[in-house]
Amino acid sequence: MPIRKPDWRKPISCGACAMDNPENNAQLDIVQQRWRDITLPEARRVLLALAEPLSASAMISRSARPTAAGAMVATDCGNVYIKRYHASVRDACTIHPYQRYVAWLAGHGMNVMPFLPFDAARHRGADGCTFTVGSYIYEVCAQAPGEDRYAHALTWDPPATLDEARGLGETVARIALASRGFDEPRAARPDPYQNRFGLFAAGDFDEEFDGWLDARPAVRRYLERTGRDWRRDLEPYRAYMRHVAPRYGELPESWTHGDPHVSNMLWKGHAPSSVIDFGLADRNTALFDLVEAIERNAIQFVQIMDGQTDACRSDVARAIIEGYERLRPLSDVERDVLPWMLPLAQAEASLNWIAYFVDGPMRDEDADWCYDTAFNAHAAWFGTPDGRRFLDDVRRAL
Repeated sequence: MPIRKPDWRKPISCGACAMDNPENNAQLDIVQQRWRDITLPEARRVLLALAEPLSASAMISRSARPTAAGAMVATDCGNVYIKRYHASVRDACTIHPYQRYVAWLAGHGMNVMPFLPFDAARHRGADGCTFTVGSYIYEVCAQAPGEDRYAHALTWDPPATLDEARGLGETVARIALASRGFDEPRAARPDPYQNRFGLFAAGDFDEEFDGWLDARPAVRRYLERTGRDWRRDLEPYRAYMRHVAPRYGELPESWTHGDPHVSNMLWKGHAPSSVIDFGLADRNTALFDLVEAIERNAIQFVQIMDGQTDACRSDVARAIIEGYERLRPLSDVERDVLPWMLPLAQAEASLNWIAYFVDGPMRDEDADWCYDTAFNAHAAWFGTPDGRRFLDDVRRAL
């Protein structure tokens, strides 16, 4: 979804977290903040529960994200970022795996925002790098080096220059290389925040989908309650799935960032200096992050859904691939399946995200956006003349 990121450089004022949407654009309404702000007293309580307690002195900025509350906080030992999830949509067991992934990347040469441990001996609810208080789960991480250049970008906004696109591609390759050897299994319990690719690469999709829905009863209830003809709506995907399913299973599994957009990077010069926001990380294949990088940064779906059907950047896609292959050349199998994965990239995540709006903010219109726009309309675009041209350009770039 088109999530707007926090600006870590500017002090906040009352109401600064709200995103401007004067024209009530449906593509921007989906990103409106859904959770109450983190307050300074709240931040102080959380930071005092750390294994090495910190004293919060001021709120620097708040996130306008719809999926969790977040805030950058000034402390006696530098700035830290606090994120607060609601237990209705995520629990500590699903957070710990990606926190361990971030720790692994930090130990293998990546600049990331390391998570800080809480003191379980002194504080009930402290569990490693999470702190549960009532129906909320908190995590705290240290600030990473770099400029938050794309603080006001929406998901699917492109990088400003092709040099930055190449730098982004290199960084995605570095994540793939640093991820080797991290063998954490997927969290056993699915939740809406996991960005997984596998359902639409299954050999027997219909059987797999039935089990997938069993594990996500909120999604099944939504489909039944709204009378969605999902069997019909799945048909456009099957042509792409026929090319992906036979070969995707040949690729080795790897943990992935899950949302390698320019706004999830801190920058120095033409390249990212740090990678942030691993909240969608999961076990997939390395190729999935490259596919996501192209989908997130080279296809401007907000504009496309508003009628500008040619709002895509083949030059950005090519530059991302060029940067990626400087460090991690693609295999023949990866070259073969990458273009076919692009129309499928967000299919599973879009359906999975329905559970967030059903179980969390409980807004039917947001769940409808997941199904009608992110699942149906985004995939349909790849079958239009502009979408087919884009896929042909990607094939030429490979």
